Amino acid sequence: MDDNLNRLSDLDHEIDELLQAEEINTEVIHQLVDKRDQILQVLIQEASENQQFLRSESWQHAIKRTQRLVEEMQLKTSGIGKSLQKYRYGNKSVQQYKKFL
Repeated sequence: MDDNLNRLSDLDHEIDELLQAEEINTEVIHQLVDKRDQILQVLIQEASENQQFLRSESWQHAIKRTQRLVEEMQLKTSGIGKSLQKYRYGNKSVQQYKKFL
């Protein structure tokens, strides 16, 4: 379990760094999230067999990191959506100006 928790923590750190980057590499983030999901599935299975693990501090930290990463991804997605709206509006404005040329 500890090995999987350490791998999960490492992946969380990598994902967090990628989310903070100027240019977000969605393909790499997607791959890391897939790996993270696989590890979580193993941990959840192990947790179902060991109720003490569910109450452990390391598992509680993993849950909090998961919540934080989900929130960060939602913020980034929302920000990208707003940028896309601005781009589309700007593009429409350019098209309007081209009509006059």
